[in-house]
Amino acid sequence: MSTIRFDTRFPGYEVLSELGRSNARILKARHLATGDLVAIKHFALNTDAETLRRFERESAIMTSIVHPNIVKVREVQLEAELPYIVMELIEGGSLKQLIDSQGAQDVSTVSRLGLQMASAFKAIHPQGIVHRDIKPENILYRPLPSGELHFLLTDFGVARLHEQSTTLTGQSLMTYEYASPEQFNDPRNVGTATDYYSLGVVLYECLHGSVPFALDDHSGIVTFMNKVLNEAPPALTISSNDQTLSPFTDLLRGLLQKKATERLSDPDELTWLLKQAELAHLQTNRTSFSRPASSASIKLAITPEPVPKAVDVANNTVAEAKPLPRSAPRRPISGGLKWAALALAIFLGIVGLYYVVLKPKSSSRTTISDTSTTIPDTSGGSNNNEETIRRQQEEVEAVRQEQLRLEALAAVKGLTVKVNDYRVGLFGGIKNVQLQLTNPSQITFSSVGVKVNYYKENGGLYKSEKVNFSNVGPNSSLIETAPNSDRGTKVTYKIVEHQFAQPLDSLMAADSTQ
Repeated sequence: MSTIRFDTRFPGYEVLSELGRSNARILKARHLATGDLVAIKHFALNTDAETLRRFERESAIMTSIVHPNIVKVREVQLEAELPYIVMELIEGGSLKQLIDSQGAQDVSTVSRLGLQMASAFKAIHPQGIVHRDIKPENILYRPLPSGELHFLLTDFGVARLHEQSTTLTGQSLMTYEYASPEQFNDPRNVGTATDYYSLGVVLYECLHGSVPFALDDHSGIVTFMNKVLNEAPPALTISSNDQTLSPFTDLLRGLLQKKATERLSDPDELTWLLKQAELAHLQTNRTSFSRPASSASIKLAITPEPVPKAVDVANNTVAEAKPLPRSAPRRPISGGLKWAALALAIFLGIVGLYYVVLKPKSSSRTTISDTSTTIPDTSGGSNNNEETIRRQQEEVEAVRQEQLRLEALAAVKGLTVKVNDYRVGLFGGIKNVQLQLTNPSQITFSSVGVKVNYYKENGGLYKSEKVNFSNVGPNSSLIETAPNSDRGTKVTYKIVEHQFAQPLDSLMAADSTQ
């Protein structure tokens, strides 16, 4: 039997190696015309009609989206001997490979992953696209020169459009450990909330090193499904040994809600909670490893004790005396000795000031009176003192910046919003929703975003609107009117984003100059 070379199947490309294989084969190749390195995905086996339909949906979805966190499709060939799709090559690898080699990821990487996936969801979900198979294998990463990782979502092979939701296509292709409860008990009504649940499992695994519920050889699929449908993830009910992960508890709980209608499924809200969790984690780490100095210690740090002067009367010279060690106890001076010591100190200070500062210097060596005795220049010691003062001032500045960070965190947590009034029409519809935002802190926000959800008579979500408050000053309370809704009987509201009046670093710098 003759063997067909790879190159004849993919005209214009030179196949270099195989990158992976699952329901499709992924090859690394070079585009001969441009020299660009690409990834070619093709179905080497089982190219039945249903597989081709899934492949066609994947190509149509991915070619219609251009987004920095979604793998770009360059070319689609469905009529070839082996249908294939050409994508940009992501050299880093998959998130699964990263977890397998390193285990749990650091908080900054997890936060960046969540933010970039939220951005990808914001691009696909408004177009009616549900990925349905969010898992580490379908999230690729590219290392950046800064050392950070850039994440991209790929493999829409089992995604489907909302208008196809009456079928069960793709259910058997999902990865059980990342599947949402509704993918088990209500597959016909799978929606965008499914992708958020799966992302919650991925973030959980990145933080804890394992998925909430594992399907192993000892427990059958029924036992596993019961856990997914009824049990809370372990880390949300049992305290983690790593207390620094506690800021992510509310975020994970929101993503892993059993009911899709109660699940966190808004990209702006997810972004808000991720930033809050990372800021709280930063605060926890800083307070754990570096306790702020007291005000008394700060005062001592920026005001070093003066070095006393000693006078050699016989030689008519002045020199710096060595300061006492800080640990040396000071003996109390009593009675008339106090006044004598004070007078002597004043006299020595005047003599030292005259000879060291006021009298003109003719060279780097200072000559006193008409004798030949000289005093070495003490500029080296002065430099040492200046270096000590500089270090002490840097420590003080670090304390001030930490205090400002804590104030910013407290200001964000202190923001509150409530509804003063709204009207429900006789036949439904919500009008004149009055939102009141209160900022009890001393920090100014240039904008604060509030999401308002309008719920239908049967309890389902009808629509969401975002209301922006601008120039939210210190100790202020502002009122804005939310858009009206032609349907609904109930509203909910939540702060989902904020922006400081100036970047936090600049705010710190400005505060330190006051």
